[in-house]
Amino acid sequence: MIRRRLQCWLFALGCWPLAVALGSDLFEAGFLGHSFPLTLESGNRQEYLGPLYYRQESGDSVLWSMPPFFTWYGNPSLEEVEYESLYPLLTYRRFGTESRWQFLQLFSFGGASTVDGEVKSKANIWPLFFYQNSSQPTNSYFWLLPFYGRVQNHLFRDELRTVAFPFYLWSRKGEVETDNYLFPFFHLRHGGSVNGWQLFPLVGREYKFPTTRTNVADEVEVVPGYNRSFVLWPFFTTDDNNLGTTNVERLRISFPFYSIQRSPARDNTTLLWPFFTYTDDREKGFHEWGMPYPFIGWARGPGKHANRFWPIWGKATNSIQQSDFVLWPVYTHNRVHTPALDRERTRSLFFAYSDSRVADPQTGISTRRVALWPFFTWQRDLSGRIRLNALSIVEPLVPNNKSVERSWAPLWSIYRREVNPKTSASSDSLLWNLWRRDVNPAERRTSLLFGLVRTRQDASGRHWRWFGFPFDRASHEPAKTP
Repeated sequence: MIRRRLQCWLFALGCWPLAVALGSDLFEAGFLGHSFPLTLESGNRQEYLGPLYYRQESGDSVLWSMPPFFTWYGNPSLEEVEYESLYPLLTYRRFGTESRWQFLQLFSFGGASTVDGEVKSKANIWPLFFYQNSSQPTNSYFWLLPFYGRVQNHLFRDELRTVAFPFYLWSRKGEVETDNYLFPFFHLRHGGSVNGWQLFPLVGREYKFPTTRTNVADEVEVVPGYNRSFVLWPFFTTDDNNLGTTNVERLRISFPFYSIQRSPARDNTTLLWPFFTYTDDREKGFHEWGMPYPFIGWARGPGKHANRFWPIWGKATNSIQQSDFVLWPVYTHNRVHTPALDRERTRSLFFAYSDSRVADPQTGISTRRVALWPFFTWQRDLSGRIRLNALSIVEPLVPNNKSVERSWAPLWSIYRREVNPKTSASSDSLLWNLWRRDVNPAERRTSLLFGLVRTRQDASGRHWRWFGFPFDRASHEPAKTP
């Protein structure tokens, strides 16, 4: 009898937080379940069983997730749907009439319809299989390596065709066509004022005639040409660039003995690479020496001032850029400053510590992101809204990745803090709402231990609830400005 009564009491104690929460105006049961208004935007969010499930509504958008297994996002007003499962294992994106399924960034299929009425469906297994079926027959293609294929806008080419790859491959980029035989050893290139051939790596030559074109300002401008050749690449190379302009650049290389580049704007000489390198850049206005390059070097001139003794210490500056390092990669610093942009980043051990800032010098508005792996990530956006997550396992490695933030970050974010200066609202959550505090100009709410202890402070004073029962202080305290 005593044992059965003890079991009943333990069961009642375990269900008490849920009963307390269900009897309140807001669902407050900490780790078991918690409902609260969003801090950084309008809307609300519900979380259940710690990081294992949440649902968030803001405006027309809905986001719900069971990290890391399923995440779904939808915005009917924008005709936008996103789905992820064990990201990046499986993803789905739909925007308007365009949709795409993707598996491990290698296999994908989807479809779309364009404004001119074209309907397309496609499937890819990169780079072995590409397929597209279009209502316009000229835009349909099929590609299956190594047998046969024709494909458009893939592999950095406008069009490719192959038969028994690598025995034959034809490609086109703009007006330039290339016929490859036993790719990549022999090819013929022609079209777009280009003629060339190569038997790699033995010998090759390619020439492009200078041409003219009319730019967007309806002005005629020169499209530079070039003349390139090699024998026993990379040991003997000649390269003439910017033909047809006033800054013809001529390069001669006999690797590793010497490399000589000459042009009206810039001269570069390298002897017994990398032991001696000298650059005279008349266009930017500096002289630079390297012995050996890039480990020891220095530059002088109005266009660049640098001292480098890699990996011990280095510093380089010019009119808009600055870079520094000490015991690379222990400490590195880079900054770009122009009248329209001020971007600065400090790092230690690549991603172990990172502090990035982007500002508009004219308005003073800036964003900032600070990450110390694996402890925390802190960020402030253009509106001044602040987010802090601790721990932060993956976010410092792939910053600003929304899929990681909503599908993985909830699993290890044992502490979260958000601040919205425009609405004077803030929120704190420890151990997935085991302790939670929400503050806004109207009230301050705190929940502790699955909602067993809760406080609410507003204009009427401070109100307590213990185990679901109200317990107000005898003398009410006026509300404090958050």
